[in-house]
Amino acid sequence: MEYEAVIGLEIHIQLKTKTKLFCSCPNLYGEDPNTLVCPVCLGLPGALPVLNGEAVRFATAVALAFNMKVHTTSVFYRKNYFYPDLPKGYQITQYTQSFSTDGYLQFEHEGTIKKVRIERMNLEEEAAKSVHTEDGHTLLDFNRSGVPLLEIVTYPDIRSAREARVFLEKLRETIRYLDVSGCDMEKGQMRVDSNVSVRPVGEKELGTKVEMKNLNTFKSVEEALNYEIHRQIEVLKSGGEIFQETRMWDDFERKTKSMRTKEEAHDYRYFPDPDLLPLVIDDAFIKEIKSSLPELPSERYRKYVDEWKIPPQIAHTLTQEKGISDYFEEITKYLNDKRLAANFVATEVVRFLKSGDFGIESFSVTPEEAGKLLRFLEEKKITHTAMKQVFYEMVETSKRAHEIIREKGLVETLKKEQVFQWIKEAIENNPQIVEKYRSGKKSVIAVLIGSVMRQSKGKADPKEVRVLLEKELEGS
Repeated sequence: MEYEAVIGLEIHIQLKTKTKLFCSCPNLYGEDPNTLVCPVCLGLPGALPVLNGEAVRFATAVALAFNMKVHTTSVFYRKNYFYPDLPKGYQITQYTQSFSTDGYLQFEHEGTIKKVRIERMNLEEEAAKSVHTEDGHTLLDFNRSGVPLLEIVTYPDIRSAREARVFLEKLRETIRYLDVSGCDMEKGQMRVDSNVSVRPVGEKELGTKVEMKNLNTFKSVEEALNYEIHRQIEVLKSGGEIFQETRMWDDFERKTKSMRTKEEAHDYRYFPDPDLLPLVIDDAFIKEIKSSLPELPSERYRKYVDEWKIPPQIAHTLTQEKGISDYFEEITKYLNDKRLAANFVATEVVRFLKSGDFGIESFSVTPEEAGKLLRFLEEKKITHTAMKQVFYEMVETSKRAHEIIREKGLVETLKKEQVFQWIKEAIENNPQIVEKYRSGKKSVIAVLIGSVMRQSKGKADPKEVRVLLEKELEGS
């Protein structure tokens, strides 16, 4: 019997508001423990919460980006449970009257367009951070307590571990474009839990679901889901039974382990928070937020591929980070050939950023200077080889493109007769290469091109040299 996986995700996103969700303490990461606290986020008796309006704006933007219905009235509840990192003994969250519902995210996966529905999104507060010491003690840092969170819950529309990972990557891309969260999993700004079950292929009824926790990277999400899917299938094939439980991913042993049986909603004794009025927003507010949304990565991808005729893989590279995409679009203002700019950013710029492990925001070459450099290439005043040489010197010295080109004498119109002479010498000096080419091994032409390029000191256009060489070799 063949089985298929059924996966739903629960994602928590920390919003990068200036202050926490219900108090005026700064929302910062990496400060000394317990220095960003007050009676409200410490849960002291008598302290009253006041909702952060910026968090509401950010939540509205996210909901609209994911095609959700933003409710004009939503309610905050108390989710009651005892845990050391929860000073009040309850978490303020939303329950039956969510902030937004019924959305979706579309993305491309394995050559097809996939649509994952989003059931609901809630605003809630973060718990404190537990720090476990080597001697067995647990310390509490309340700086994180009260930081605003979005809880995003999908329907069980995902059918593989890889698909789950791609969905999460696209969700993170979109949220980063909105500039409401860094979604840095290493800093806890994005956390993922999953519900996974398996069922016979063709079966409509869902199997018994298992909740998966401790998924701290996209890689661990994919590995944990693959392991758990395989585990459940093996249990069923051997005649066993799947129990509803919470399991954790052990990153060291590369397997899932049972944590506890799954709590039901009634175990939390939800009830509306008496200290907070219902959150009421109007259609004008929603319309204002919608009008301020940036162009999202999916929209830019389609524009690049359909309108600008950029190859899909390069368009994907360009749209992964908003800063990269913005940099590329600025460069296109100085050029007619958008594909030239796309290839340059997706290869030279991205490669340099990865080698230095820093972001585009701190890159020394401005889009204007990069555009002017590419303009020299577009107008055939320099070769592609010269362009790369100038670019790397621009990065190292912060000089402008025209200065480097002038200093090195790279703008030099080669006489066609001279190029023909170099081609003739390359053919005469490499008879064995010529013989191989004419016997069908066309790739050896690279040797002849290299000879001409060395003779020209990189000033000849390699594409033009190839065309002239082919004509000479095949016409002789």
